[in-house]
Amino acid sequence: KIVRELILILQKGDLINDTYDIQFFIGQGAFGEVYRTKHKFFNKLQVMKVFKSAYVENADLKEIVNEGEILTHLSHPNIVKVYEINTFSKNNQTYYFITMSFVSGESLAQLMKRKIQLEVPVATSILIDLLKGLNAAHNNNPTIIHRDISPDNILLSYDNHKPVGVLGDFG
Repeated sequence: KIVRELILILQKGDLINDTYDIQFFIGQGAFGEVYRTKHKFFNKLQVMKVFKSAYVENADLKEIVNEGEILTHLSHPNIVKVYEINTFSKNNQTYYFITMSFVSGESLAQLMKRKIQLEVPVATSILIDLLKGLNAAHNNNPTIIHRDISPDNILLSYDNHKPVGVLGDFG
């Protein structure tokens, strides 16, 4: 059995741009690594996605920055809030990152692994939340289209008495 050690870009306690205190690694996807951070000045939990070098080399950075800038102006309770796109240097390498609101909960994909079927009122409520978020994005000027709606990109916040659906990762 081969065991691969995951080598992370960031470690707990790293301070990025004298602002973001890395608390822990959440996971990774095709484009990068995801960390929970605490904003040093706002004392607020956020998520930082650090793009992998291979992704940056093959992506149109101007387009990514432009889309990120548009998303920073989008504010709705059913959409993950994007705060910043920026860079930092570590070990003589430049990394691009995006920070966004931290949703305390899980993805719809994670919930679906635990439950075969959702109760109709819960599923309906989550769907209505997502439609409200999509409506806000579509009515934005310029219009924002979510290009990757999937259970992995639908987050569920459990801060209230019922799960609230929040759209994330616009792709």
